[in-house]
Amino acid sequence: MRIRTVSARAGLLAATAALGVGSLLAPAAAAATPPSTIAKGDTGHGVWCVQHAVNLYYESTYGKKSGPLAEDAVFGTSTADWVAWYQGQYGLHADSVVGKSTGFWVVIDDGYYSNYCKAYVPHGSHP
Repeated sequence: MRIRTVSARAGLLAATAALGVGSLLAPAAAAATPPSTIAKGDTGHGVWCVQHAVNLYYESTYGKKSGPLAEDAVFGTSTADWVAWYQGQYGLHADSVVGKSTGFWVVIDDGYYSNYCKAYVPHGSHP
């Protein structure tokens, strides 16, 4: 019985060591480069970040517990309308296209997710 326990522990130790070496040799994940714009018809992480930022801005401006957008990562008509509204709140050209100027505010307004969203939302310096 003791030999079986020692063998099992040795096998577990060898497997753990092999996983550790494998993770050290694996290539690092490439950093995502944000697109130049996010607009109607787009989907994915960047769209979710935009929807989340618009909702947070709306909630804080009007003291609501939820925003107007479904955070479904699909840039449809409702998202386009609310992005235009959001752009107007910052005095930006309300064209429903998230470029670097709108993206700057999206990254700021995303709060907890700001660093995450930087990889998916076009952004620049203060417009």
